[in-house]
Amino acid sequence: MALEKSVLDRDKISMLLQTEYGLHFIDHKKLALGSANCYKVRCEEGDFFLKEYQSDFTMDRVDREADLVSYLRVRCFPVAGFVKTLNGGHAVLYEGHVVSVQDYVEGRTYLNDLPHTLLMKSAGYLGRLHTLLKDYPLETEMDYRWAESISSEAVARKFDALLVTLEEERSDPQYAKIREDLIFKKNLMACIDDWKQFFRGITFSATHGDYTACQLICGEDDIRAIIDFSSAGRLPVVWEIMRSYIQSGGVSRSDTKLDVEDLAAYVAEYMKYAPLSRRDLEAMPYLYLFQLTQSSYGYKEYLVTKTENREALLDFAFWRTGICREIYGRAKEISNVLTASMN
Repeated sequence: MALEKSVLDRDKISMLLQTEYGLHFIDHKKLALGSANCYKVRCEEGDFFLKEYQSDFTMDRVDREADLVSYLRVRCFPVAGFVKTLNGGHAVLYEGHVVSVQDYVEGRTYLNDLPHTLLMKSAGYLGRLHTLLKDYPLETEMDYRWAESISSEAVARKFDALLVTLEEERSDPQYAKIREDLIFKKNLMACIDDWKQFFRGITFSATHGDYTACQLICGEDDIRAIIDFSSAGRLPVVWEIMRSYIQSGGVSRSDTKLDVEDLAAYVAEYMKYAPLSRRDLEAMPYLYLFQLTQSSYGYKEYLVTKTENREALLDFAFWRTGICREIYGRAKEISNVLTASMN
């Protein structure tokens, strides 16, 4: 669900398409995709995907995404190309929001319910993506220096502040569960200094940065396009692998139980296209825990910013904290199963 109210309506979309792109608008449909405001627009020239980014997005960030998409497209990787404006740009700025137009790819998107056959195929596409982008120039993120800069005390104070805010909402029916989750995450801060070691000696690659089911346009039994590279960066590949498995369908939204053997099968599918080291496989659950443990996403939106879709975001936060508990309790087992595949 979009995080911000759209500044666009039918007339504004028609005007933008005509004046900025030379496209002749016929109709539009709002799409329930991600955190931006997204539309399928039908024009005389064909169907297109129009995206109104959140207000903190900048033109240069969209330019970076468009350049990466172009790089992949000429290498026959399935992406949705950007339509250039009449002035040769990748996007326009309208009422404080960047707006872009891309090719529209017909198909279906999923949330955390990607069918298993497509889930396994998505692992192969992620491996191909990392092979193509291995040397693509993007800024390195989530490396050992970054991990060392994280203060467990500072993160604990963040959870303390949310707990203080929560005390003003004691009548909220979710009070007890929110409190339990925040205390659990705060207590895990005692572990994150030990987990920092796992950021040493691992594989980094330029990557999507948010590779989950909602970024895949799917046919009945195939993946037709990977979209939304706005979070792309040079990241630990095993962080993206584990996150993509869990948030695409490897773990049900109704149950946080992780099938470690199925995760291993997902990793094996990935490794048909890109290599991983023993160190990568050992570190995988700890890197994911390190990032997930610190996140207050969903709780902050529910308690502090009171985002419009705060209930849905809180449900997502509950689910992710359940995943955090599951992985924390089984991290060594996960490492052992994954590294055993190297024998």
